[in-house]
Amino acid sequence: MQRNMNILLTIGVTLCLCMVVSCFMITEEPPVKYEGPHPQTPEAILEAFVDKRLINNPNPEQQQKLNERYPTEWLEILLDKGIVIEDSDDFSGYMSIRNSLRHSLNFWKSKPERWRLYGVQYNDRETYEDAFIDRRIWEYQQLKAAKRKNRNVVRVDFLGADGKTVIPITNSSKYETVKITKHKGMGVGMAGGGKLSEKQRFDLLFRGKHPWGWKIIYVDEANNVLPERPDPISREDLRLPADVPWPPKNQEHLDQIIEEVTRREKLKENR
Repeated sequence: MQRNMNILLTIGVTLCLCMVVSCFMITEEPPVKYEGPHPQTPEAILEAFVDKRLINNPNPEQQQKLNERYPTEWLEILLDKGIVIEDSDDFSGYMSIRNSLRHSLNFWKSKPERWRLYGVQYNDRETYEDAFIDRRIWEYQQLKAAKRKNRNVVRVDFLGADGKTVIPITNSSKYETVKITKHKGMGVGMAGGGKLSEKQRFDLLFRGKHPWGWKIIYVDEANNVLPERPDPISREDLRLPADVPWPPKNQEHLDQIIEEVTRREKLKENR
């Protein structure tokens, strides 16, 4: 029964599926279009999207702050990678990658699996930064593509073993991710800002009852999205005898079942 209890402990535990979740936000206001000149240069981009009073400010201190916030070197890196900044949304999105990169370097050595998932290896800092930037550019472009298809999309999440399964999220989206783990039953992880109640989660896992108004995404151990909804947890999954009532009505009922099976097994051992 210890094995059964270990299995049960995995149920309802929030899985850290947020590691395959990366979010860019696009404003709802109409973006300012880039009107030229072409080909783009860092100076032309700043002229288009940054307050011209700041650009032309003769104050050395203000100029330094501006250069720190919008370094032309960063824009040059993006342009060298073939990026075209079409509007102010692009400008904000691509500039935000720089901040993400700076933050990622702070936790890389303690949480390398976060970016290894995306094929970003820390062989050396230059290699890591280049791969990180490429990944973030790809993510932002997925958001743009999703928003073109549905104007209500506000961000995209990423699932799959390589983090390349795109999940568009709208303001009205309510979904959770259910992860299927071999030999351990099911565990439930919350993603996308939604949160099922304990009853909804239990009914989903043990009774196969889909919560109304929610999108449930099922993934396997490698975080690949499953094409079909899996069966609910069975007696066999928990290694319970065939004579116990199933499915359980609620968590209290399941606890009673486990307690009774444990009691019966102890009696057999003492005979």
